[in-house]
Amino acid sequence: MTPYLMPRLPALAALAVLLAPAPALAHPHVFADARLEIETSADGHITELRNVWRFDEVFSSSVIMDFDMNSDLQLDAEELASIGDMVTQSLAEFDYYTTVTVNGKDIKTSLPETIKVDYQDGQLLMFFALVPEMSMPLRGKITVGVFDPTMYAALDFINDEDMAVTGGAVGQCTRTVVRPDPDEIIAQNQASLTEAFFETTESGDLSKLLATRLELECK
Repeated sequence: MTPYLMPRLPALAALAVLLAPAPALAHPHVFADARLEIETSADGHITELRNVWRFDEVFSSSVIMDFDMNSDLQLDAEELASIGDMVTQSLAEFDYYTTVTVNGKDIKTSLPETIKVDYQDGQLLMFFALVPEMSMPLRGKITVGVFDPTMYAALDFINDEDMAVTGGAVGQCTRTVVRPDPDEIIAQNQASLTEAFFETTESGDLSKLLATRLELECK
């Protein structure tokens, strides 16, 4: 955590990826390795978008400090469930950091279950699946991005294989992982990157442009 934040964050703020009033922040403060699996059915539909996030050790340690109610330096099942409930409520405002479009049109998704949380090898893990609110056939151009619009958290897909298509229709679409060049994106949008831009919630537009995304071209 940065020095200008409170020296000991309350539990809700410790999960700053969820609630930080971050429009004024210009760089990430929390880091996580991410994995996305697009689960498909044999009849050619997307059924789930499965996310796994493994957070950095510094952030994970701060979460233990705030949620370890019995002070045993571990997170038991009840404490992990408490984190999961809080994260589920907080991330709803940001659509669980997941955007889905079909031919440029936004597709709504929902979270059928509470986000699951675990603690392994000194790192906090979060698992959850989103489901399309309407039938979503594998047709046209489908784009999925996972990013924090406030730029407080950096979700990093280290390998292209970390954005995968699974299930019964794996070979139906051409899969491409797009990793935008930040310098190129900034150069293309230089006119709009004013001080006022970073002082408003519109900073989410920039984070969307910079985010790694999975593109599927389906017949």
